[in-house]
Amino acid sequence: MSIKRMVTKLALAFAAKKGMDAVRSAGGLEGIKNALQNRDAQPTSSQTAHSRGDVEPAGSPDILSSILGSLNGANTTQRTESTSIMDQSFGSMLGTLASALGHRSDTETAAADVEAEMSSETLDTDAESGPVLRAMVQMARADGAISDAEQQTLMEILDDATTQEKATLRNAMQEPIDPNAIAADTPAHARKEVYSGALLVGNPDTFAEKKFLSELAAALGLTHEEVSRLHHAMGKPAV
Repeated sequence: MSIKRMVTKLALAFAAKKGMDAVRSAGGLEGIKNALQNRDAQPTSSQTAHSRGDVEPAGSPDILSSILGSLNGANTTQRTESTSIMDQSFGSMLGTLASALGHRSDTETAAADVEAEMSSETLDTDAESGPVLRAMVQMARADGAISDAEQQTLMEILDDATTQEKATLRNAMQEPIDPNAIAADTPAHARKEVYSGALLVGNPDTFAEKKFLSELAAALGLTHEEVSRLHHAMGKPAV
């Protein structure tokens, strides 16, 4: 499994765990798991929501459905993108996910804005991608533990990960929440990617999450201006 697939699956799973409307309409954590395992997912279109008389959900179920199809290898396209999310750059992928989860309204612009903030280098090795995954998991744990049942579901969602990738995730679910430890293992060219991975699955709207993000940014050596630009690009409140 590539780092893009890992990040995308984790983002969708953690969004479902937090109950975001766009993924709740896909059946929550169980629906995401089913869709990613090529089983029938619950309806995700805005038309279906309207037919039930529901309020239009935050985020874009249409984009979410496209992402799920892309992960499953289906021949689908983004609503505003002509390529699979797996074919995008890492930064562009983060922007697309931010839009799918309701943080940005314009997918194409979000993808371009986040891509412009990222390094041009790819994250190909475990040493480069591991800190991104750890930051996402620790962010998700910052305001509450991930239960044993949720951990099991995450591992099922990530059933096509390598043994090393699964070990990284298991360790991230058990290790102390420590932004400094993550930063110490982060290559200089991956600093913004690591921070953005955490930012994607969290919001600076609780004390615990704000504290984690602030400490992670400081440990990574990101300036206030760099952090502000990343928050703006991903449609997240400033810290």
